[in-house]
Amino acid sequence: MIRIPHRESNPKVSELKKLHLFSGLSSQRLRFLAQNLDEVKVPKGERFMTEGHGNDAFWIILEGKVELTVGHRIHEVLERGDVAGLPSMFTRRESTADAEAVSTVRALVASHAQFSTLISDAEIEIRFKAAMFDRLRDEVFQLTHGETPPKAKAGAKVRAPRVKP
Repeated sequence: MIRIPHRESNPKVSELKKLHLFSGLSSQRLRFLAQNLDEVKVPKGERFMTEGHGNDAFWIILEGKVELTVGHRIHEVLERGDVAGLPSMFTRRESTADAEAVSTVRALVASHAQFSTLISDAEIEIRFKAAMFDRLRDEVFQLTHGETPPKAKAGAKVRAPRVKP
């Protein structure tokens, strides 16, 4: 019997599958993610999160670069696979950073309602929390060493543990 390879019909699923944050997730969970994320483009120079103001979206960067600025200082540059807005989505508190597109940015975005739906899945929730802890670890490194931590080598990061539903 000849097997024809299955192609994902939803391009968002294909994108998500390639991101470290979602590596190893089942096709079913990837489709669930894709159904609850909207694709947007942010023009170069646009600020889409403002420090001290309410944040109503969670962002997964697919293309382009985003500067995260804290206290008027560039804190980090986000690129493909990086996320923004997680802490304020979990806590429903104000954003702790400005986020500005350094180039045209293509991203997947979830509103509070979409985010709440996504974290109803325990494995997806743990992935998002792991991403927050990674950022917290990097911030502690910056505070204690006065420099940006070195980027992990490809495949060097530990994948979030699987959680059975």
